[in-house]
Amino acid sequence: ERPKRRPFMASSSKSVSWEWLDDYGWVPYSTDIAKSIEAARVSGTTFEFKHGSKRYVVDPKTLRQRNKKTGFRRKVRRVGGGGTKTVKSSTTMTKGTSKSDSDKAKGKSSPFCLPCRLQYKCPSSKSSIIDVKKITNYETIADPKSKQTLYDDTCKICMCDLDDEDMKPVVKLSKCVGHAFHLSCVEKAFQFSQKCPSCNYCYLLRGPQPSGTMDIRIDKYTKCAGYSCKTISISYSFPSGKQSYMHPSPGESYSGTHRYAYLPDNEEGNRVCRLLMRGFEHGLLFTVGQSVTTGVKNTTIWNGIHHKTSTSGGVSNWGFPDAGYFERVTNELASKGLFCEEFMAKEETARSKLKLKRQLSAEAKEMLSQSLTEESVKRMKLGALQSHLTARGLKRTGSKPVLVSRLCEAITASTPSSSSSSSLTTSTVKKSKEAAASTQKKTDKSKAASQSSKERTEKIIKINEKLAAAMKSGDREKIKALMRERTALTRT
Repeated sequence: ERPKRRPFMASSSKSVSWEWLDDYGWVPYSTDIAKSIEAARVSGTTFEFKHGSKRYVVDPKTLRQRNKKTGFRRKVRRVGGGGTKTVKSSTTMTKGTSKSDSDKAKGKSSPFCLPCRLQYKCPSSKSSIIDVKKITNYETIADPKSKQTLYDDTCKICMCDLDDEDMKPVVKLSKCVGHAFHLSCVEKAFQFSQKCPSCNYCYLLRGPQPSGTMDIRIDKYTKCAGYSCKTISISYSFPSGKQSYMHPSPGESYSGTHRYAYLPDNEEGNRVCRLLMRGFEHGLLFTVGQSVTTGVKNTTIWNGIHHKTSTSGGVSNWGFPDAGYFERVTNELASKGLFCEEFMAKEETARSKLKLKRQLSAEAKEMLSQSLTEESVKRMKLGALQSHLTARGLKRTGSKPVLVSRLCEAITASTPSSSSSSSLTTSTVKKSKEAAASTQKKTDKSKAASQSSKERTEKIIKINEKLAAAMKSGDREKIKALMRERTALTRT
């Protein structure tokens, strides 16, 4: 029997796939066609194939597919085919190193390395993701009373004193300022929610996203409508599997999906892309449930973060142009706890300022509690003098003799003599008596005004009765007189 002739293939062809771009996204070729295209790429030729009644020619060099009859061209791309570098974690990133990918990465405007692949693995149990020490990086406080000006006196979870011997140790979470907790209380609370029980700072974002991958690459041939820059192409792939404890029906099967999204390769698009990458790493972009469009249950669906699945068509076709899209998607991501780097930097700066302010206020209270004399002030060094003046809200500029005299004046003013204290007491008593007399006058006036208003109301009622009787009798002169009298009363 004549041996079968095998096509010449590259050593990495088994891990290579080829895709073509239709009107809705990238579609993979069949395995046989992909192998033939890869062989044509290695040999430097084109590949021709028939699909239905149409014939197509694929040029791996120009990455184009041409219809032989109409001449219409579509884009093709090569996926995989190089070494990978994977970081071991629940979310891993894989960077392709093929020649075509590296060529695309050159000259890019994106601040992060593209193309890249993120892999997310859904946790199977609660214990596999909750490690309080790892996610909060808490600090153990040896003596809470020594820092009671920096921390609350009680634990906000159990409402017991922080220095309770049965509840120790006491810990302070790394991103929180002004409160501390018992370690046992925090460990129990974080089993239900990974937020600070006092300030609601979120230490761990973990959503109900099933296991899958997120591929991001730059497409220099496709343009988003309304933008002249390149396009960031995002593809999500979720295989079918079993639902975990985070899904509606744990243990039951769910169906996977493939989704595509597009963003312009500019400043706004890169910022949203980074947020989407963080959202995918934390499992917040997808979930398992019932599809709104198809009605299918137990399938992979969006989790409230809107994507642009088309490069054109406007808002009605989930594409560009859309003037308010970036603001809307940023707010949606913020509702999930995902913020841009600028906002996080401002929050960290504000948190550090608040911590420094609390520390300074604690030091100021300690300094104000100290008993100082003129002799001890004169023996102080320049730094100590400036610190004491700052604690009292006084100027700390000037030479040392000026600072000494300023602090001595403040000390004498804060500790008055017995004669001055007695004079102060008599003046305060006099002022309190005057205030009491003025309040009594005001109450008397209000009572008199209420009494007069009652009398006036009664008079008006009597006049109205007389006026009704005069109208029945038809006495015009009496009606006019009563009307004048009632008008005068209402004006007063």
